[in-house]
Amino acid sequence: MSKKFMKRAAAWLSVGIVALALGAAGAAPTSMASTDATASGLTAKQKRAKKKALKKCYKIRNKAKRKRCVKNVNRKYKKLSQSQVKPKVAVTVGVNDDYFSPSSSTMKKGQAIKWVWNNNNRNAHNVTLVSGPAGLTAKDKYNLTTPNSPAVGYTFGPKVLNQTGTYNFVCSLHSTVMVFSVNVTN
Repeated sequence: MSKKFMKRAAAWLSVGIVALALGAAGAAPTSMASTDATASGLTAKQKRAKKKALKKCYKIRNKAKRKRCVKNVNRKYKKLSQSQVKPKVAVTVGVNDDYFSPSSSTMKKGQAIKWVWNNNNRNAHNVTLVSGPAGLTAKDKYNLTTPNSPAVGYTFGPKVLNQTGTYNFVCSLHSTVMVFSVNVTN
């Protein structure tokens, strides 16, 4: 074997030992459960950012600096995951063939609504906000369509309603029979 190959093999081995030591010390996630976005409380975008930041840390040659970098990244994303409280679902609306169940409801500002498509549906359905409180932004507007037809077993939400007032929804394909109204109070 050549000297060049031996040097490379030694470098690869040392990188592997460092990576193994960091993983064993808890510096990097070691199981699939801990890397899952929903299990960690981070969004998929935040998970990618954390992974990218940790990758930069692992490139640091100085052991103390690398360890400090990993610790800081983990601390930052732990705070982010703890700050993201999942919204309380106040209303679950069943999307059935030709009707929403219930057809109306009341909930408090800051609570969430969830839409669940029935497994026995034979028709395509959507959820469209036709009227709501004044001042809704484009982000607050709804136009939910299902990825396939018939719409079976699909779930949307939870979606937080942050403005008080009455929100009126329809299935635009069946707007005369599929109507839902929710009154959001303080």
